[in-house]
Amino acid sequence: MDLRFDIAQDELPIFLAETGDQLQVLDEELVQLERAGEDQELLQGLFRAAHTLKGTAGMIGHKRMVTVTHALETALDGLRKKLYPISTQLIDICLEAVDAIRVLREEVVSLEASPVDVDQLAARFSDLAKAQPASDPGAPSQQLEQSDHSQKLSSGNIPGELDGADLFQVYAKISEGSFSSAARALQLFLALQELGAIINIHPSQEAIETAKPVSEVTALFKSSHSIPEIVKVLESIGELEQVKVDMMRVETAPSTPVQAGPPVSPIQPVAQAAGAKGNGPEELEAQRVSPAQRIVAEKTVRTNVERLDSLMNLVGELITDRNRLYQIRSNLQFRFRGDEQIETLSQTSAHIGRITDQLQNEVMSIRMLPVANVFNKFPRMVRDLSAKFGKKVDLIIEGEDTELDRSVIEEISDPLIHLIRNCIDHGVETAEDRVKLGKTESAHVKLTARYEQGRIVLTVEDDGQGINVARVKSVAIHRRLITEAEANVMSEDEAVNMIFVSGFSTAKVVSDISGRGVGLDIARNNVQKLNGSIMVETWQGKGTRFQISLPLTLAIIPTLLVKVGRSTLAIPLVTVMETMRIKDGDIQKVNNRPVILLRDKVLSLISLTDTFKMKSEKETGQFRHVVVVLSGKQQMGLVVDHLLGQEEVVVKSLGPLIGQVFGIASAAILSDGQAILIIDVQELFRGSGSYFDRQKEKQH
Repeated sequence: MDLRFDIAQDELPIFLAETGDQLQVLDEELVQLERAGEDQELLQGLFRAAHTLKGTAGMIGHKRMVTVTHALETALDGLRKKLYPISTQLIDICLEAVDAIRVLREEVVSLEASPVDVDQLAARFSDLAKAQPASDPGAPSQQLEQSDHSQKLSSGNIPGELDGADLFQVYAKISEGSFSSAARALQLFLALQELGAIINIHPSQEAIETAKPVSEVTALFKSSHSIPEIVKVLESIGELEQVKVDMMRVETAPSTPVQAGPPVSPIQPVAQAAGAKGNGPEELEAQRVSPAQRIVAEKTVRTNVERLDSLMNLVGELITDRNRLYQIRSNLQFRFRGDEQIETLSQTSAHIGRITDQLQNEVMSIRMLPVANVFNKFPRMVRDLSAKFGKKVDLIIEGEDTELDRSVIEEISDPLIHLIRNCIDHGVETAEDRVKLGKTESAHVKLTARYEQGRIVLTVEDDGQGINVARVKSVAIHRRLITEAEANVMSEDEAVNMIFVSGFSTAKVVSDISGRGVGLDIARNNVQKLNGSIMVETWQGKGTRFQISLPLTLAIIPTLLVKVGRSTLAIPLVTVMETMRIKDGDIQKVNNRPVILLRDKVLSLISLTDTFKMKSEKETGQFRHVVVVLSGKQQMGLVVDHLLGQEEVVVKSLGPLIGQVFGIASAAILSDGQAILIIDVQELFRGSGSYFDRQKEKQH
């Protein structure tokens, strides 16, 4: 098998990004199409994605990938033409083709042959098409011909009556550094074809499909869309350096058909697009009319994420120096108040501070991505899992436009996968059982994202049977995770949290999806690594809700600075609920553990001086400070000597020389140049002694 591809090493990341985008479109929109039924807009988008993938694969000489994408494209074209109906069987094969293309795509990276049988997959498409009845046997053949993407531009007349119609001339310059300029031109052609009827385009469709490089495209086409609508579509095409759209008007109706080629018609550009080639004034031969609107598309550029990470690191260093500059300014103002130079320094440092804040906000906004980048993969997953378990499940997504730092986006996918699997496997009932219970036949799994107090909150909830607390205790005893005596005194919240213990599972049969007791344990660990927390609420017979709370970014975090002995420590502000001042006499003992009474509830305490083996500078009888922190539904008080205030810090890794230290997550540099440690609140909770966390500690 020939695995030599016509692609340079520096072009590989672009190829992977481009094909990845199109595969994601196919994954998402095929599932939408199955639910929505016949939807021409969805079909056009799916066809365009498959056609672009085929063109990209053809450019690098990946023949097997071309075979599969061509079969998929043909099937989607048949749906566009209403040659056969949308069916679950057809969607299944289309999704299999998408998976196969994804595997074939990796051959370009690994240069190792995959086991994908492309001929068999193509044959399955062919067999299914032959077996399908036409969804609209009475549809006129003319309609099918008009939707045929293979209809060449040289085939005939300008469609429709031109008298009073809106015509547009488009000029697009493709970036010189484009990896696949022909694919960009093809995307432009398909986009214009969806927007209206192409009258003339240069280069022609035949020339574009040869995959030869294209530097610019000019087109004349008729459309009922407005200029802003046209521009919005064209802006979605990457690597277009310049796009101009000119409105044109018809002066008189043509008495004879206008042949494709250099257009000869009674039309004139209202404002000729600068730099456009072909379709110039000498070719259009008509009267000039009054100027009209023109819109130039916004320029965008792709960049390596490593550059964004590097830029974020530099901004972090700048923030540290800004904080240090503030400290120096404050010290000098105290010593030399009224000095003219000090006032100048103060103004300059204030200006630098404002610029640094703006730069930080800009870099953060560049790094922010909508959680839709993660959420959009789940409709396909829910479809596959519900079919596997024989259940009917509708996925509801809300808040997908909520933005989150790229570093966090990359880490939340796995926990959400485990939670959604748990909902479908253990949470929701079968359609038959739901009907007996008076519920709708289809279960609902709801995935949402929202901002809350400087954090992002993600929820996964279902309307299933809820968590059976008695069964959880029984399984935990059977698996020797707790004793019967511990189960008897365990609260409902503690029992429910047993589902996060490694090795815990209520599944009766071990499958490739569940039953090994590792899913929710992994989900909780991954969330806690992000300085986040996970909480579960359940209602017997009504459903279960998992709630994940995360910081917006991992690079720069707001913290509460505290003094413990002679050391300054930072507590992530996202975990802090409140602070208070107590006396030694307020502390009591329950099961040999220090606690205080907070609003009629018992709050466990952890002394950070004891935890980190430091000597407190507070003498007996003096006031101490307690920082109340939260993890899920659990609260705990961290006893410290002093509260120093809040400060944004740049997170630094401890590095391999120091390694892992209990209770410490990372480090930071303060404004005075002091290196401090950031507390790992979740790890302190795990060492605090709750039933399920003590079991985890025993396992380690």
